[in-house]
Amino acid sequence: MDLTADITKVKELLDKATNVVIATHEHPTFDSIGSAVTLSLGLASLGKKVTVVCPDPITVELSSFIGVQKIVKEISNKNFIISLDYTEGSIEKVSYNIEGNKFNLVIEPRPGYDGFAEDKVHYTHGGATADLIFTIDTIHLGGLKKIYDDNKDLFSKSIINIDRHPNNAKYGTINLVDPAASSTAEVVSQLLSHIGVALTPDIATNVLNALYGATDNFQNPNVSVTSFELAAACLKSGGKKFQPKNTPTEEVPAAEVAKDVGPSTSSGQVSQTPPDWLKPKIFKSSNLI
Repeated sequence: MDLTADITKVKELLDKATNVVIATHEHPTFDSIGSAVTLSLGLASLGKKVTVVCPDPITVELSSFIGVQKIVKEISNKNFIISLDYTEGSIEKVSYNIEGNKFNLVIEPRPGYDGFAEDKVHYTHGGATADLIFTIDTIHLGGLKKIYDDNKDLFSKSIINIDRHPNNAKYGTINLVDPAASSTAEVVSQLLSHIGVALTPDIATNVLNALYGATDNFQNPNVSVTSFELAAACLKSGGKKFQPKNTPTEEVPAAEVAKDVGPSTSSGQVSQTPPDWLKPKIFKSSNLI
């Protein structure tokens, strides 16, 4: 199935979505993180509310990606929900009051009905929402660890699976999986290009550095003409290569990552890149509903 048909389906799902989750695997890499934050910037430019989540901390060598400081380790699930076994019409009034450090929820039963008992009260947590989920560079859902294990109901939503690995499990509603691509960033770029996202300097910087990292500075055998064309488009649009870090394996807290990101690369004059960054590309893909 060609890319255009798959992109049409992705666009249809995006048109209906407001909240989007982008999830990538444990042990983050240049390709996984660069691809995830690139997609985040692109979807945010379309007015989507985006959450990017990775089960492991971001290391120093990955801290210069633009938008990396917004990556979280878990999907927000902090609402505390109190549930009561309920008979239609049995509640007269619900109110609350605060006494010192205590919050009291007061439930008044309607006359003629029994009051509520402790064994009829249940407690849960909730609040995680997503209309659409993108998984990035992730061969199977198990690679998401607690992100998937703690939110299996959420992952019953439509999933767009974007990857380059030939052994990908094709678990998505739509699978944009291209084993011939040099990187997952290349596949993400194809998607953004075809849905009309502009190649801004920030996006170009993220894509360029994901390409460098995923291809070992363009030395891997799967580097293609498309890889170099994408890199050229990124440079033309103001993309900048990161400076090397001194301690590439050291984990850093999110606050330090945010400081390390530095100013956006979007300042300054750059050449205009056509809206369609790359020519259409055909690759194998499968759909699993």
